[in-house]
Amino acid sequence: FSSILFMIGVMVACVPEGLQVTVSSALAINVLKMVKQNVLVKRLSAVQTLGSVTVICTDKTGTITKGEMTVKKLWVKDRVIEVSGIGYNPIGDFTLNGKALKVQEAVAVEKLLEIAALCNSAKIEPPSDRNASWGVIGDPTDGALIVAAIKYGINVQNRLAEKPMIRIMPFDFTRKRMTTVHKLNGEVLIYTKGAPRSILSVCNKILVDDRVEELTRKNLWSAEAEIREFASEGLRVIAVAYKKFPRSEYSKGAKVEKDMIFMGLAAMLDPPRLEVREAVTKARQAGIKTVIITGDYGPTAQVVAREVGLVDSACCNIVRGVDLEALSDQAIVDAVKGGNVIFARVSPEQKLRIVKVIKESGEIVAVTGDGANDAPSLKEADVGVAMGVSGTDVAREAADIILLDDSFESIVKAVESGRAIYENIRKFIVYVFSHNWAELIPYVLYALLGIPLPLLVVQVLAIDLAIDVVPSLALSREPPEAGIMREPPRSIKERLFTSKVFLRSLYIGAIIAVGAMVGCLSAWMAGGWHFGMPLPSDSPVYIKGVTMTFAGIVVAQVGNVLACRTSKVSIFKTKLSTNKWIILGIVAQLSILSFLIYVPLMQQFFGTTALGVWDWVFLASLALVVVFAEEIRKFFARRIS
Repeated sequence: FSSILFMIGVMVACVPEGLQVTVSSALAINVLKMVKQNVLVKRLSAVQTLGSVTVICTDKTGTITKGEMTVKKLWVKDRVIEVSGIGYNPIGDFTLNGKALKVQEAVAVEKLLEIAALCNSAKIEPPSDRNASWGVIGDPTDGALIVAAIKYGINVQNRLAEKPMIRIMPFDFTRKRMTTVHKLNGEVLIYTKGAPRSILSVCNKILVDDRVEELTRKNLWSAEAEIREFASEGLRVIAVAYKKFPRSEYSKGAKVEKDMIFMGLAAMLDPPRLEVREAVTKARQAGIKTVIITGDYGPTAQVVAREVGLVDSACCNIVRGVDLEALSDQAIVDAVKGGNVIFARVSPEQKLRIVKVIKESGEIVAVTGDGANDAPSLKEADVGVAMGVSGTDVAREAADIILLDDSFESIVKAVESGRAIYENIRKFIVYVFSHNWAELIPYVLYALLGIPLPLLVVQVLAIDLAIDVVPSLALSREPPEAGIMREPPRSIKERLFTSKVFLRSLYIGAIIAVGAMVGCLSAWMAGGWHFGMPLPSDSPVYIKGVTMTFAGIVVAQVGNVLACRTSKVSIFKTKLSTNKWIILGIVAQLSILSFLIYVPLMQQFFGTTALGVWDWVFLASLALVVVFAEEIRKFFARRIS
């Protein structure tokens, strides 16, 4: 019978019965906690991967920047018109060199803004109960152009009623432009807007004041010089063009994007998010490379990247989409490893290639995306990050996590949370396996020394399935340790249960077991027992010793849960106020223990008896011994690291 009892006891002591439930519960709790940080986790395994991310491939608009486009300047044939106002509030003035516009300038500006507002798919939302300020439904660039038109006094809805749209050719990354076809009396109007070079390539004329002239090489140089100037100021530039011809000459399948009249340029400001610079620094300190992959003009992206500390303007490497075809995979990897790189004017297909190449080089890649075209890249990435505000349903479906505020800072917070969650799971693995060692060692001593069984199987189950569950969950709520984002990313291949975790749990478990056995043997000897003497299982002396072992493990775990809050930092430098769940866990531990040793019905079932004051003094000393033993280990761990 003793052999069977030993076998059952060893099996129960060696298996952490509550660990799986605790890990699952901890992940679920922390996922809910991440929602408060504007990070919605769709796939639980992504939480672990986040802590191993080595490269973040991010878009610029709306992630690095606020995503609140505002038209600040217009260019109409060698004249730069300033536009006041901020955000999507349709209030502002148009001036040239600080003065009101002349008639001929006003005509050109009105025509440019009308085309930009009608060749459009966005809508402006006024303040409401849901939104305190003006907003946009649709593309921020389109929204900014409509706002500029309204500022100028154009009633967009009336103009659209006068010139109803009969065809739309949506923006795509091959053409890099959008075109709409409108009818007006007996004419057909073709309105086009998009990337400046794309628009200029389909134009052969230019509007000068109120007349149309040939688009000469000099005019092209002038426009391109202004594009570069706007880009150097960090402005996003959109070009506008149009043409018209009799309706009788128009057919639905006709190629209308040719021989157009170049109207001018609209330059928009999308200011960087204030919090991004600090987040970029934090990511860099954590050993994470950040790469901008954008469809925007390279110099514009460079200015924004410089403002947030992503690149050094002196040696920034701008890789354009058209240049990618000539680059080998290794050249792309080298560019990313070298840092200071921006991938600009990149199509979704090119973005997917970049992500694949970086991933195949051994990096763990997180990728942001908001459009349906980003879905392949989001799926290819180790962690796909979709935008919750500006993202499409397709992008959100393809992603592993969703940023509820679209901010780059939230990505870095998610990485920090991923690291913290992983470390916290390790902490409660140490905590759980410590009591497994403490439960196993008494059974080993029972077999080796021939002493009475010092711990009952039912007591082991009580510790594993009830008493230590709440403290384990409390450890999963620990905030990130200081310095966690100054360590390099963890290898994705690294296991949770490492040799360090094994040895630390054995170290603590052995100390707890020794202390609990000292309490047990002292109780037995105080009752007249000596080695070699049998004790009946219903003997008060035997029950007192067993209770001391049981209570010794539980109370020592109080010291252990405090010590396990950090892996290297001293317990005396941590505050209970940073994790009030620890207090709840300790209260739950001691309450359940007291319930099991003082309630008569529980005493009969769990084989326990009431303990006296001096017994509790001894038990409390065990908790202190564990704390100080861990302080010694942490001291040497800090010295070694």
